Amino acid sequence: MYTTGDKLLNVMKEEEIGIVELSRISGVSERTILDIMAGVKEPEIGVMCKIAEGLGICVHELCADEESYAVSVPKDTLAKLIVVSEINNVELEELINCILEKGIEDQGFYK
Repeated sequence: MYTTGDKLLNVMKEEEIGIVELSRISGVSERTILDIMAGVKEPEIGVMCKIAEGLGICVHELCADEESYAVSVPKDTLAKLIVVSEINNVELEELINCILEKGIEDQGFYK
């Protein structure tokens, strides 16, 4: 899984461009670029757009990877998850992410 900083560093290596030059062509401060590369903070979309434009790439190429899972779920289990999400007024994706991260008992959805 790559962070925005990882992706930015890879593009900079490919283009053989340094922090000072990237700052100049993007209008983003060197400090902000360093913070992004170090993983200190995820940049706001406006900052990412400026950097991407300066590099001549699509902003999506700088977006951090998200973890995703492919899990086979029986229809009845999926139906139960939908009902539980509706009862608890929680988006289905949020419910599934909570279960994957912490387990069903820790979320108070199962007693």
